[in-house]
Amino acid sequence: MAHRHFDDLLTQLGTGKWNLMFFITVGYWIISLAPNSLGNTFLTPKVEYSCIPPDDAFTVTSITYNSDGTNVTSTDNCNYFAQRANDSTLHKEPCDSWEYDNSTFSNTLISQFDLVCSSEYLRTIYKSMYIFGYLIGAPLNGLLSDRFGRKTMLTLGVLVYFTVGVATCWVPVLPAILALRFIIGLMHSSIIHTGFSLAMEVCEPRHRSIVGIILGFPLALGTIGWAGLAYLLRDWHWLQLAISLPGVFLFPALWFLDESPRWLIVNGHFEQAQKVLERAARWNNVELSPNEEREHLMRTIQKESAKARQATREENGEVVNWKHKTWQCFIHVFILLRAPKMRLITLVLCVCHFMVSMSFYGMSLSTSSYSTDPFLHMALAGLMEVPGYTLMAPIVAQLGRKWPTIICFIISGTVMLAITYIPPDLHWLVMTLAVLGKVCVTATSQVLFLLSIELLPTEVRLQGLGSTSTASRIGYIVSPFINDILDPLYPSAPSLVFGLGALLAGASTLLLRETLSISLPDTITDLENPQYYHNTAGSHHISRPEEEADEEIEMAKLRA
Repeated sequence: MAHRHFDDLLTQLGTGKWNLMFFITVGYWIISLAPNSLGNTFLTPKVEYSCIPPDDAFTVTSITYNSDGTNVTSTDNCNYFAQRANDSTLHKEPCDSWEYDNSTFSNTLISQFDLVCSSEYLRTIYKSMYIFGYLIGAPLNGLLSDRFGRKTMLTLGVLVYFTVGVATCWVPVLPAILALRFIIGLMHSSIIHTGFSLAMEVCEPRHRSIVGIILGFPLALGTIGWAGLAYLLRDWHWLQLAISLPGVFLFPALWFLDESPRWLIVNGHFEQAQKVLERAARWNNVELSPNEEREHLMRTIQKESAKARQATREENGEVVNWKHKTWQCFIHVFILLRAPKMRLITLVLCVCHFMVSMSFYGMSLSTSSYSTDPFLHMALAGLMEVPGYTLMAPIVAQLGRKWPTIICFIISGTVMLAITYIPPDLHWLVMTLAVLGKVCVTATSQVLFLLSIELLPTEVRLQGLGSTSTASRIGYIVSPFINDILDPLYPSAPSLVFGLGALLAGASTLLLRETLSISLPDTITDLENPQYYHNTAGSHHISRPEEEADEEIEMAKLRA
């Protein structure tokens, strides 16, 4: 079959300078995603402030008496008392000037734009703009990447992401900063999803497990580095510049990166695919199969893809030629739900990504008790992700993707449920379980990402990743509301919801197939073919007798 031939071709190419160029450059760009996505931690932190009333006004204070006879004096930092003209009565007026505690941060967005009191909601908006951009950008990037190519969208994402990040440092007005923050979030998936998919599609099959997990490691390094930079740079301008400027230095790498040969072949760009493969062979210093064999391979894959797309149109009675219509990309998203197996994969992956995002937030609630130092807390959060990325690499290479994902879901869900019933005075036990849960959730998120890459066909891979990422972002957005609404009613309820959600995701994963030693599917037809998994499992050299006969006839004609 075509897909196993392509993996054979990747095996011929081996792993050399050409492949490493993709792995290193994509990993380098991914490092910068963690600081930007966690930017609100140090760019808009909670800081102490006090109202500066006019010279003829008074600070608003109040005294509260406790039941034991003591009293607490509190100050209203959003208002002050002042006299109005021709009126001796003191009136409460809203404060318009504040003094900020700069002992931790010398300058933040909070202090520069006075995001306190009646404007405090803008701090929340700043936090959500990146997520909102990611929420919209994930499915949009998937559609465009499958339509126009991986390298095209990766190039656009890298150029916009880091250029806008640098420009944000010098913007003097908050609305423009919020708009730029949204654009940065919009490009997030263009780097991580498109970059990850491109790296996996050029990866030699025997190294796919290791590379798929290790590519998540830069996120942990970025989180740790974010804490270190914030500790050294306490002004938000320089901090934003420090996390954006390094990405600009690798712009020239975009010139050397090639388009995914898988995508080129599936979309019929045979001549360009030939050039990419020949260049890869030169860089890796290997010999490829004859041109006619590669030509036959390309036409076979492209033919299967065309059949799949035509079958999808006929199934829905679409006899008009809408290929060139502007809304073609939006119609393509329904392909994910049309075929039975494709629909099952899409829905289960969406449920799992939604739940793992909720569980990750739930574990984050426990890690806040590690340290009151924001820099140490962020560094610890990154360090706890390192085992999740490093330890899982050999595990998934030997045991596969499915069962490690299920086991990690079960452990994290059990930990969340257990923390609910542990007495508060056993702080060491809570912290130990929180660390274990965070490691498992981190491992689950990366293995699940690898599993998604290997389950989704090439022709709709980025569309599928976009849909699952949208589900993940929705889980992230919904989880704070679960905590805020349920916690006042029953403090243990949020942990129960998050824990049960993780267990539900583990149960849902049982419906997915194992992908260890399975060739990456190129078309939806591959998934719907009952022989696909049987023919590719454990070997890339097994195909049906009639297919082998047809291929030998075609090859004989080509040689003649």
